[in-house]
Amino acid sequence: MDSVETRMGKKTVELHHISKSYGDKVILDDFDYIVLRNQRLGIIGPNGCGKSTLIRIIDGMVEPDSGTVEIGETIRIGYFAQEVPDMDGNQRVIDYIRDVAEFIPTRDGKISASMMLERFLFDSAMQYTPVAKLSGGEKRRLYLLKVLMEAPNVLLLDEPSNDLDIPTLTILEDYLSTFSGIVITVSHDRYFLDDVVDRIFAFEGNGKLTQYEGGYTDYAEAKARKYGAGSSEIGAGAGSSLSDKAASGNNSTEDEEKKPTRKRLEARTEV
Repeated sequence: MDSVETRMGKKTVELHHISKSYGDKVILDDFDYIVLRNQRLGIIGPNGCGKSTLIRIIDGMVEPDSGTVEIGETIRIGYFAQEVPDMDGNQRVIDYIRDVAEFIPTRDGKISASMMLERFLFDSAMQYTPVAKLSGGEKRRLYLLKVLMEAPNVLLLDEPSNDLDIPTLTILEDYLSTFSGIVITVSHDRYFLDDVVDRIFAFEGNGKLTQYEGGYTDYAEAKARKYGAGSSEIGAGAGSSLSDKAASGNNSTEDEEKKPTRKRLEARTEV
């Protein structure tokens, strides 16, 4: 699938000595990293460790306690949050997208809003349907397309596989495979991480992140070699388990126990 083509200069996203705490809880401790052009980064760790906080700091929604975030002049950030923002229920689906752009640029020319809607499973009849008639999953898919239509060259994806059906996830993965830009994603979805990212940042306690080259499988193998079998589960070594997450009141515990039924997906389990 053709993806948006937006020019990116030499300077991308730079995080310099970022620290962030909430009360006594240290989220980030002197995190320093310069994101490379077209890099794909996966952020993993137990619930509540600070994954979403990190990408919100990158987006400028959260201020670090110390350190600086520098964004290149040509950088356009698209942020796909876990929560679908408020939508005008009376607005037609196609107008919701046209409010962002009538066309988007790709390597092979411009693609219309209507064509992009069809690629994201909104047929011609659905395009003229009021947003209020869409299901929760359809609204999330529409919101995802809106973010992509903004023509970003940096995508921040916060748990993108939550509440997206298998066909939509397949479309998203195909889209990202040709996306000319940076992808930074928070995910518990092993298959999505293996398919999309080339470097893992793992929260491993006390505000520290450790880099692992490759996708989730590469991370799991490297962690197992370093710490032994069983250490590769996200949250291992950080005092976290499914029961811990349930006790914390975080509703994503149920999501973590789901077993998606996607084709070629016996490997697709959530961590």
